[in-house]
Amino acid sequence: MFELLKLTVREKKWVTLALLSTLGVAFFTAVMMNLVQPVIDEMFGANPSASAAAADGAAATKVRALDFLWNLLGIDRGDIKSALPLVLIIVIFGKGLFTFLSSFFMKAVGNKVVKQMRDKLYAHILGMSSGFFDRATTGDLMSRLTNDVDRIQQAVGTAMSDMVEESFVLAGLLLTLLINDWQMALVAFVIAPLAAIPMAAFSRQLKKQGRKSQLKMADIYNLIHETVTGNRIVKAFTMEGFELRKFLKSSWRYYRINLKLAWISSLSSPFMEFIGGLVGAFILVVGADRIAKNQISPGDFGVFVSTIFYMFTPIKRLSRANNVVQQAVACYDRVQEVLNTPQEIEDRPEAYPLPPVQGRVKFDRVGFAYLTDRPVLFDVSFETKPRETIALVGLSGAGKTTIVNLIGRFYEATSGTITIDGNNVRDVTLASLRSQIGLVTQEIVLFNDTVRANIAYGLDDVPLEKIIASATAAECHEFISELPQGYDTLIGERGGILSVGQRQRLALARALLKDPPILILDEATSALDSESERLIQQALTRIMKDRTTFVIAHRLSTIRNADAILVIDGGRIVESGTHEELIRKPRGIYRKLHDLQFPEEENGG
Repeated sequence: MFELLKLTVREKKWVTLALLSTLGVAFFTAVMMNLVQPVIDEMFGANPSASAAAADGAAATKVRALDFLWNLLGIDRGDIKSALPLVLIIVIFGKGLFTFLSSFFMKAVGNKVVKQMRDKLYAHILGMSSGFFDRATTGDLMSRLTNDVDRIQQAVGTAMSDMVEESFVLAGLLLTLLINDWQMALVAFVIAPLAAIPMAAFSRQLKKQGRKSQLKMADIYNLIHETVTGNRIVKAFTMEGFELRKFLKSSWRYYRINLKLAWISSLSSPFMEFIGGLVGAFILVVGADRIAKNQISPGDFGVFVSTIFYMFTPIKRLSRANNVVQQAVACYDRVQEVLNTPQEIEDRPEAYPLPPVQGRVKFDRVGFAYLTDRPVLFDVSFETKPRETIALVGLSGAGKTTIVNLIGRFYEATSGTITIDGNNVRDVTLASLRSQIGLVTQEIVLFNDTVRANIAYGLDDVPLEKIIASATAAECHEFISELPQGYDTLIGERGGILSVGQRQRLALARALLKDPPILILDEATSALDSESERLIQQALTRIMKDRTTFVIAHRLSTIRNADAILVIDGGRIVESGTHEELIRKPRGIYRKLHDLQFPEEENGG
C-alpha cells in the first residue's frame, strides 16, 4: 500500500487540492452530526443547562461547540430553532460540493499516475531485447499493460480517494465524540481496535488471491492471442473444440479465484458492521444509564449515538477501499516485476553515434548462447568487404539467423567482437546502428494500416514518389495499384487482405525505403511462388550491388552469384567460398545440400 501512496503523493498539486477538499467534507460532516443536539434539545424543549449543572459544566462546553457556527452566520441563540432548516441545507450543500471536488481531484491523480505508469511500462517493454520476448508471453504482457494497470487506476483514483476522505471524516467524527463526551468515547474505543486483527488477515488474503487472479487473467489473454493469431491452424486442424475446452478451463480457474476474492471482500464489510454494532450496543447501555443519572442531555446522547452509527458508512467504505487497494498492490507488484527486469541490451554511457558506414562487417571469434549452459555459436570469424553479398547456408538450427541477429544487437554476443567499419557494435548507440541496417525476415510483420504507412513505417514526411520507387524496386507497385484505394488501402491486421507473396514484397519495399548500407534477407523469398521469386530476384540483383547484403536461403539457386558463401553447421563456420569453389568439394556439406536440391545436375542431367 505504501508504494501506491508514494505514487499518489508525487502529484502534489492535485493531491493538495484533494486533501483540502477532503478536509471540507470532514468539517461539514462533523457539523452535521453536531446539529443533532440543538434539533433534539431545542426543538423538543430539553434544557441542556440543567444537565450542565449536574455534569459540572461539561454540557456547557458541548453547547459552545457550535457557537462558532452561530456567530459566523450571525444567528442569536434564541433564533437557532428557526434557522436550523437553512443551516442544514447549507451544510448538506457544502458537504456535497467538497465531496465532488475531493472525488474529482483524486480521480485526476489516478488517471495521471496510471498514464505515467502505463507509458513507462510500455517504453520499458519496447526497450527489452529479443531474448526477453523469447521468454515472455504476449498474453502476460498484455495483461500487465491493461488489466493490472486498470486495477491500479481503480485503487489510486477511487479506492485511495475513499480511504483518504473517509479517514478524515472518521477523524472529524471521532473529534465530535470526544468533544461531546470524552469518557464515553474512550470506553467505546476499547472495543473498536478489535477490528484491526481480522482486517489485517483480510488484507493478506486479498493480496494473495488478487495476484493469483491476475495470473489467471494473463493465461486467458495468452489463449485469446494464440487462438486469434493462429486461427487458420486452429481451423485447418479442426481444433475449435480443443481450444474452447482450454479456454473454458482457464475461465473456470479465473472464476474460482474471483469467487474466493468475492467471499473475502464480501465478508469484511459485514464484519466491520458487526464490530460497530457491538460498540453501538455498548454505547446504548452506558448512555441510557448516564441520561437516567442526568449526566448528559438527550440531545447530547443523540449526537453521540448518531455519530457512532454514522461512522458505519466510512468504516464500510474504508473496508471496501482496502479490498480494492490490496488487489491493486498485487497488480503493482506484477508491473514492478517487468519494470525491474534489467534491459539486457542498451547503450553504454560512453556510446557514440555510428557514422555512415561502407558496410565492412567483421566477426572475430564470436560466441553466443541463448541459455548460459547451451551455447549455439562457437568462435565464428569472418570479414566482409563493402557492398559484398554474403550467403549463409546450412540445416535448420545451425545458427544462421543467430549470426545476422548479432549484427544489429538484437541479441548480445557472449564472447568475441563484432565490428562495422572498425566500430565495435557495443560501443555505438543502438539507434544509429540499427538505422543503417535493413531487415527482411521470413516472419512477415505488417501493421493494420495503409500500404503507404507500412512502407514508410514510422516516417511521416516521405514523398509518395519515393515510396512508389521503393515499391517498384520490390516488384509490388503493380499489385498495389490494383487495390481499391491504391497506396491508401488499409491492409488489415498482419496484412490480411494481401497474399503471402505480396506481404513479403511489401516488407522488402519497407526495407528498401530505408536505403541502408547493410541489408539482411532472412529467407526473404521463401514465401514467393516461382514467378514472384523471379521478379524479386531481378530486383534484388539491382539492389544488392550497392550495399553489403547478408542472405539466408535454403534455396541454393538464389545464392549462386553471392561473393562468398558461409556454410554453418552446429554453430560453426565449416566451409566458405564461392558457389564454384564449394561445389568442387565432393564430401562438403554445401555439395551435399546442392545435390539434394539438384539431383539432375548430380546425375549429369
